[in-house]
Amino acid sequence: MNSLANVMAVASGFFLMGYKGPPANLLMTSIAINLALAPMTGVIAMRRHRSVPFWTLIGLALGAWALIAILLLPSNVAAPPPPPSKYPPTSDAA
Repeated sequence: MNSLANVMAVASGFFLMGYKGPPANLLMTSIAINLALAPMTGVIAMRRHRSVPFWTLIGLALGAWALIAILLLPSNVAAPPPPPSKYPPTSDAA
């Protein structure tokens, strides 16, 4: 159970806090972190026009790492074209 708790702690990002408690507490806290971050990862993916089910599942498995990844990825939508320029004026505008 100790190795499973360590794997979950690394996957959720909870390992970075340096928590040294019983494996059961580490495992349950890591699961709680992943359950809390998965919907947030999905919402950010939706706003960045990414696959919501995919990123929610990745957030459920990887917790803080998935959240950091979706925050660093650019939006999946192309930038709108720039508005037409009004300069130089046409001949009838002069």
